Amino acid sequence: MNLGKFNCSTGIINVLYNDQIKNISVRTSTIKDLLILDKLQKENTNAIGFIPKTYFEKSVWGGQKNSVVLICEANADAVGYVYITPGFHLKHAKIQQIAIRNDARRLQYGTALVDCCRQFCEQFQRIGFTLRCRVDLESNKFWQSLGFEKYGIWEKGKLKKTSRMKASNDINLWKIELNNKIYTLF
Repeated sequence: MNLGKFNCSTGIINVLYNDQIKNISVRTSTIKDLLILDKLQKENTNAIGFIPKTYFEKSVWGGQKNSVVLICEANADAVGYVYITPGFHLKHAKIQQIAIRNDARRLQYGTALVDCCRQFCEQFQRIGFTLRCRVDLESNKFWQSLGFEKYGIWEKGKLKKTSRMKASNDINLWKIELNNKIYTLF
């Protein structure tokens, strides 16, 4: 899959979103961003879990899985990121992780990242995207405010068939459909 402007494995930064009035931008990541990812993962481990550095190195910057990490910046300072896996044509992409610095929440950075996720889905003909969020987190209100619908709950202790992992807490399953484009198979 050619990721075009979303490609993170080239080492070239592409700006995908730029609001000069609010000084918010979203760009593709490079391996140099590993430090901010690691820092934000550690600060938010209770909410987003943990993905090893080697996985990012191989899947995102090594280009092995067509995964994407986008960085949100405010005044050229990294304030958050989103990690996306593409899914399949005419299916849902997945937001694996999204994290915003604690001191930068509720300031439209998450919304800017999600806008870029929408661009990704439209460019690669994904019908929308899904994500998981623990039921006890405030971020559930964020997902609902953006138009996501809760379509289920992964109950604590239940085994996920595809990964053989157990949920450590009840987890809301969210999705959004992007119906603004009709895709044909011609």
